[in-house]
Amino acid sequence: MRTPAELGVLMPGLLEVLAHLNVGVLVVVDRGEGHELERWYANEPSASILGYTLEELANVRPVDTVIPEQRPVVRNLITGFRHGHPVPPALELTGLHKDGRQIPIEIAIGSARAEGMAMYILVMRDVGLQSSQLSLLEADRISLVGALAAGFAHEINNPLTSVLLNLRSLRKQLHANLPEPVQATALRCLEDVTTGAERIASNVRALQTLVTRSGTQEIDLATVVASSLRLAAPTLEPCARVIRQIYPVRPVLGEESRIGQAVLAMLLFSSSGFDPESTVTTNVITVSVGERRDMIVVEVSDNGRDLTRDEARRAFDPFFRSHVRGAGVGVGLGVARSVAAAMGGEVSLAPRVGGGAVITMQLPPHAS
Repeated sequence: MRTPAELGVLMPGLLEVLAHLNVGVLVVVDRGEGHELERWYANEPSASILGYTLEELANVRPVDTVIPEQRPVVRNLITGFRHGHPVPPALELTGLHKDGRQIPIEIAIGSARAEGMAMYILVMRDVGLQSSQLSLLEADRISLVGALAAGFAHEINNPLTSVLLNLRSLRKQLHANLPEPVQATALRCLEDVTTGAERIASNVRALQTLVTRSGTQEIDLATVVASSLRLAAPTLEPCARVIRQIYPVRPVLGEESRIGQAVLAMLLFSSSGFDPESTVTTNVITVSVGERRDMIVVEVSDNGRDLTRDEARRAFDPFFRSHVRGAGVGVGLGVARSVAAAMGGEVSLAPRVGGGAVITMQLPPHAS
């Protein structure tokens, strides 16, 4: 363990390494209600990512470095932190460059409180600058899998489109040329083949949506959850019976691929809570989408094993693993919390009455 004096000597060296890697470091202070956020420290990369010099950045309010559409979200997050809401380990926001360009920025957050104020240490990087990213092995693997999945989906989609077109043409030919006595049987076989091909096409579209970045837009959360359930079905169905309670809801504003990833993380975390030796017929995962207290709510509950104290405390840590929940997945609920927080919402985890766990994501509806 280092002494405070030794840490004081090491800190400049650490900041120098981060600057060399083009990683921005900011220290922001919140003095409470009625006060604007104060920027206490910024390094050169944090300013250059946004197109400023350090001297210029000093005259720009922290909240003004994100696009106008996300400033209410940032203010709501700060208000929530003041009232004890958890600080997500990471956020993805869209920064506003000095020249007006929009820049996707990934921010890792640490926080501390002292003397009635809160201090936030932000480590930021421009995710659009591939050559200067601070890469972690786990992040690289996830990116690699995403790239392979996108390519694989594309390769499936091309021949599948041809198959579906030919099936439609074949249906017309059967109607026109096949004798009536055998036509019904042949058409039933054709319908079975067509249904299977269309199901594959639907899953490929869901996979492409999940791995492809898109702009912020109005999203039908019920549709996103249904797509995520299709992708997660091979993992969910062998371990539990899935009950869907999905109702029409107002749209939310966000990035469809990110919301899909958040929902998928919730589903996988829930499915990992069952004893491998338990009976599938008694295992239940309930997935619901609805509106509650003027928020759009996605809830995933299960009757699996109870949460341990460590799981309840650390489930939102990046790459969380335990011997039970999250085992073999390596992705905790941190991604879900980060996505929801960037949209002005929240994700919570609680024990389920009667055993198991309940994961709840709440997002504000978009006022069109």
